[in-house]
Amino acid sequence: MKISSYFLILFIFLSFLFIFPGKGFGITNKLQPETNITSNSLRVNNKKDTAVFTGHVVVIKGGLRISSSVLNVVYTKKHKIKMLVATGNVHIIKGKSNITGGKAVYYDKKGIVVITKNPVAYEGKNKIAGKKIIVDFKTGISTVIGSAERRVSAVVYSNKSLTVGKSFGKKNR
Repeated sequence: MKISSYFLILFIFLSFLFIFPGKGFGITNKLQPETNITSNSLRVNNKKDTAVFTGHVVVIKGGLRISSSVLNVVYTKKHKIKMLVATGNVHIIKGKSNITGGKAVYYDKKGIVVITKNPVAYEGKNKIAGKKIIVDFKTGISTVIGSAERRVSAVVYSNKSLTVGKSFGKKNR
């Protein structure tokens, strides 16, 4: 009975360190924004440096928000996030932009997210889709890659309507 209580306390402590690294110990990390993850359940494997969040997962890191059904987290021995792999009803929001898809892989150090499985990016009414969408949050460059089966398609709305004025026909006569 005492041994199982010990392991329970150890698990809670290690989970606390993983989810809130440096909290309560006078250590702050000013280089990266805090990462907050909520879900219905969490399974941590400290031997493999992974964690799996399941059920209505929401990740908030600075101005980035990722929601999904499942989130696999790969972290370093020092409990810093290396990579987030979100699957199932993925929705990413950053500023005015949002992207949906079936799978997203976020590389924390690079600040890059790769969205696959029917990705669609929206900004206001504008919409773009392809086989893969790659967003580099550090440079602000986005790349949409198509294939023979799923070509890149875009619907772009202008602030001004595209109409032909009456004078157009008169000038050419």
